[in-house]
Amino acid sequence: MKAILSLAVVLGLAIAASALGKDVPQALSEWPCETPFAGPLEPAMLWPDAPARPEGLWQSDPAAKRLVEFLTAGENSPGMGEREIADYAAEKGPLRLETAFLVVSGMVERGNILRRVLLEGIKQQIIRSHVLADVVAQAALEIDTAQKERKDAAPLIAARRQNLNGLDDANDMAQHLCHRLVYDESKLKRLAAALKMHTSDAIGSNPQQ
Repeated sequence: MKAILSLAVVLGLAIAASALGKDVPQALSEWPCETPFAGPLEPAMLWPDAPARPEGLWQSDPAAKRLVEFLTAGENSPGMGEREIADYAAEKGPLRLETAFLVVSGMVERGNILRRVLLEGIKQQIIRSHVLADVVAQAALEIDTAQKERKDAAPLIAARRQNLNGLDDANDMAQHLCHRLVYDESKLKRLAAALKMHTSDAIGSNPQQ
């Protein structure tokens, strides 16, 4: 009988230890992405010589508007964008440098809209993780008190486990958003490089008529 009771105690302690976890749950850092902090996109980030253009000016140029809307569409991959640029150049001839700069301006403008959404999403996950980390830490104290007073700690343990899962979810979501930031920026840089290859002034061809 004593052996059975001892085994029950050991199992009980093991379950409690598993529920509480060995490590103190950590909230997300102020910037959880592996890459440096991502501020707003600027034309020079995509094309070093590209000057800034007034917001929305690209929409007045039919060629720029067509390309910007296709290149920045979320459903269109970088490869699809490169083909669209090549197809346009094959049909119309190389782009004028000013048109190319307008396309870059439009990509930056629309890219920053999504970038702000992603940055806000990361911010919300950081806040969520700090709230949950505090709740989880407080729950550990309440569970310890309940166990010392020989009260039923099972509901507290279950709630803490749920909040720990929420903390993991916040971290996973933040990392997903971080990866999306990197993907979108690299996509625009890749498309800007393709654009430069098909721009008349950039490759020494005659300007598009």
